[in-house]
Amino acid sequence: MNRPRLLVTRAEPDASDTARLIAELGGEAVLLTTRREVAILEAAPPKPDLLIATSPRAFRLGEPIPQDWLGLPCLTVGGVTAEAAGLVGFSDIRIAGGEAASLKPLLAPFAGRRAIYLAGEPRRPELEADATASGLSLDLWRRYRMEEGASAEDIDAKLKNPVDAVLHFSRESAASLARAIQHSPHREHLWRTGQACLSPAVSGTLRAVMGPLPFEPRIALAPERNAASLVRTALALAREQTDTQFD
Repeated sequence: MNRPRLLVTRAEPDASDTARLIAELGGEAVLLTTRREVAILEAAPPKPDLLIATSPRAFRLGEPIPQDWLGLPCLTVGGVTAEAAGLVGFSDIRIAGGEAASLKPLLAPFAGRRAIYLAGEPRRPELEADATASGLSLDLWRRYRMEEGASAEDIDAKLKNPVDAVLHFSRESAASLARAIQHSPHREHLWRTGQACLSPAVSGTLRAVMGPLPFEPRIALAPERNAASLVRTALALAREQTDTQFD
C-alpha cells in the first residue's frame, strides 16, 4: 500500500515532531492544527517545596523557572513531561503513570508542604482536588493557554483527500477535533477511519465527543504511552482498513 496518511491535530512544535516520527515509521502526516499554544508571562511566585507539571509546555513556555528551583522535587504526569523537566535542568524528577489521577500517590509524602502547579489554561480540576485531599498547599503558576481556531477552509483542504487513521494524544485534542469538524462534510468519513488513542481516558473522551453514530467506530489504544507506540498503532489501523477493503 502507499504510505498511510495519519491525521495529527497537535499544536506546534509537537505537530512537526510527530510528523517526523510518522515519516520515520513509514507513514505520511497530515497536520490539522485545531489548537495553538500561547505563553502566559506571569512572574514567579515565592519559592515552593516542590513543583508539579502535567504537560511539557509547562517548561517550554512562560517565564524562566528560577535556577535555584532546579534542585526541588518535580512531580510529572508522565515520561514526556519528565523529559521536558530534565531539559531545563531539574534533577529530582518523579514520574507518575500518564494521567493526572496517577499523580496522587506521589503527592502523599509531601503532606503539609507547599507546591506550585506549573499550569496551563484551560485545565481540569482533578489535580487541584487531589492535592488538597493529600494535605498540600497548592499555588498555580500559569505558564500557557491553549486556543482553538481551525478554519472550515483549513479543515476542507486537509481532509479533501481521505486520511487512513487519526492520532489522539489527549482528551483535550480529541474534544477540539470534534468541535472543529462538527459541521464539516468530512465528519462521518473521519469518524469511520481508525482512531488511535494514547490512553483509556483519551478513548473515553473520544467516544463521548463523537456522539451517536450509525456505525461502531474503530478505536485502538497504544500499548505504551509514548508517541512512537501511538504512531505504530495508527499505522496498524490504517493497514487493517486497507486489508479489509481488498478482502
